Amino acid sequence: MKLVDQQKEIGTTTQQQDGKTVEKHYIEVNPSKWSKFVTGLLSGFGYGIGLTLGTAVFLLIIGVIISKVNFVPIFGNFLSDVIKSAQGSLLSK
Repeated sequence: MKLVDQQKEIGTTTQQQDGKTVEKHYIEVNPSKWSKFVTGLLSGFGYGIGLTLGTAVFLLIIGVIISKVNFVPIFGNFLSDVIKSAQGSLLSK
């Protein structure tokens, strides 16, 4: 089946521009199943790679910001309190 046979006109609009009539035709092309599969596969790969790289860049920026702030002692003290609390509750049982 040729590409021309698969095309279907879905609309026509007529506009006036500078005293001239301009007619626009909109054509819908129905691709084959193989073409849809390849397009979907490539778009899925692109989405996955983009999401992975975006997450890596975001985490890198957050890591650099946190390393510049003296945040570790505050977080370390909080974490040690949580561990002591958990160990105390385990020993009391």
